[in-house]
Amino acid sequence: MKRITHLGRGKILIILNKVPFFKDFTPHEREKVIDTEATFYVANANEYIIEQNTLDTAFYILLNGTARVTLDGVDKPLADMGPGDFFGEIAFIQNASRTSNVIANDVCILLKVDRRLLGALQAEIREKFKDQIILKMAGMIATKNNQKTERSSTDNTSKK
Repeated sequence: MKRITHLGRGKILIILNKVPFFKDFTPHEREKVIDTEATFYVANANEYIIEQNTLDTAFYILLNGTARVTLDGVDKPLADMGPGDFFGEIAFIQNASRTSNVIANDVCILLKVDRRLLGALQAEIREKFKDQIILKMAGMIATKNNQKTERSSTDNTSKK
């Protein structure tokens, strides 16, 4: 991945305005994110954005393009990602190794979110980042619970 240094502030604001992750941010808050040492990256098609088992404590917000989540040794992607999706939050929160790969399907533009960036932002803006992570985690837990409930129902039906 390469760091982007040539995208203008105006173009970045246009992109952020379209990304669902930032829907609850005011225009002023989006500007603050850009102006507060934010780093943007571009990944080319089939380039690894995140590699499983590596240590990196940043997470990334996909601003443009699509990517897929994979595990080493597994052919089928676990998930597909589009603008507004983010990944790497588990390593960010736990300061642990990456649990999966994220590979660009096409050219992707990403915002790197690390502790340095969050620490430089106002508390209200940091809270909005945290809210997005909490919503995603809650969704993941709900999905797991639904899968367990469905399996349990299927098991009980097959025993009758």
